[in-house]
Amino acid sequence: MSALTLSTMMTNIDDIRLIVTDMDGTLLDGQRQLPVGLATAVESLATRGIDWAIASGRQLANLKDVLKQAHLDFDIIAENGSLASLKGEDEPFFKDLTPASFFKEILQASLTIPGASPVLCGPKNAWIHDAYPEDHPIIQRYFSYAETWHLLEEILSVEVCKIAVYHPQAAEALWPVLGPYDSEACKVIISSDHWIDIQPSRIHKGNGLQALLKKHHLRPDQAIVFGDYLNDAEMMTIGTHAVAMGNAHPDLRVLCQHTTRTNTEDGVLWYLREIGLLPQNI
Repeated sequence: MSALTLSTMMTNIDDIRLIVTDMDGTLLDGQRQLPVGLATAVESLATRGIDWAIASGRQLANLKDVLKQAHLDFDIIAENGSLASLKGEDEPFFKDLTPASFFKEILQASLTIPGASPVLCGPKNAWIHDAYPEDHPIIQRYFSYAETWHLLEEILSVEVCKIAVYHPQAAEALWPVLGPYDSEACKVIISSDHWIDIQPSRIHKGNGLQALLKKHHLRPDQAIVFGDYLNDAEMMTIGTHAVAMGNAHPDLRVLCQHTTRTNTEDGVLWYLREIGLLPQNI
């Protein structure tokens, strides 16, 4: 994709005030590292009056920890839109929680799948099923605060953002059992190669983005949104600047007006350079 093509596709970049990026598969590279030039890019964008926000399926505390290690502080949409938090603030300004009992039947079904580890994702804590402790180090990459659970009755009284189910081989192994629960009331989403997310249909990243835009008094067309997987879908339909990563799921690509390089090719910063929001030396 040439710079000429990109500049033709986006003609009103001077009005952009917010960059919104998913994390895994989008901003993070193949080793789950932030781009080397991100801090410099954020500083450069700030001189143009442009802020940066994260929109992820990860735990809010985990996202804050990742950013803190890089000496960064962003607005955050967490848990697929169940929570939204402003930079510099500990508590989310937007919260949409669901009783764990809503997911009882789906949790029971997930426990019948060999290798599956269901995780109840609360606003501050996560509960990981204890059947496959060998997978917990991988699962805990996404949760700074987590406990284990064994009996379903132990955790049905808590309020959660969503249910996430991990499988060490592929998320597709979960779909034959969990996919049929997708309905008007409940969404079952393949959110990455190894995860399926389950949440009420009312909850998605688009809600978190709308709340954040409203908080900053911005129009949807003043944001550029980057994503790669199906849990990004609703936020990609907001506004006119949705950018699919080169590694994006085919079903997400069709929702986006623009495409960039893959996450392993620094696709987010490359795109911002190509449309003229960042200098070429960043």
